[in-house]
Amino acid sequence: MTSIPLILLVLVAVMVPTASAQGGISTCCMKFTSTKVHRELLKSYYQEDKSSCRLQAIVFTTIMDKRICGSPFNLWTKTSMAFLDVNLGHALHPFNTF
Repeated sequence: MTSIPLILLVLVAVMVPTASAQGGISTCCMKFTSTKVHRELLKSYYQEDKSSCRLQAIVFTTIMDKRICGSPFNLWTKTSMAFLDVNLGHALHPFNTF
């Protein structure tokens, strides 16, 4: 009976350093958001990691620290990315051509 808690302890000991080494457990977008906020309310964006997330999403962060998951093929997403690149000097993350 003591083998089950021991196995669980070993699994936790192995998983925690692995998640930390990868920058923590990521929170991936589960679906694209249809919400379109004013671009002036956006402060940044990044592309989710294709290898660890199901969707290839562009994640916008608002000035209120809310996340908006956009499709990289959506016109609003593309124009919002361009707005942040030009107006806020956001070109920090290289993007693949979609």
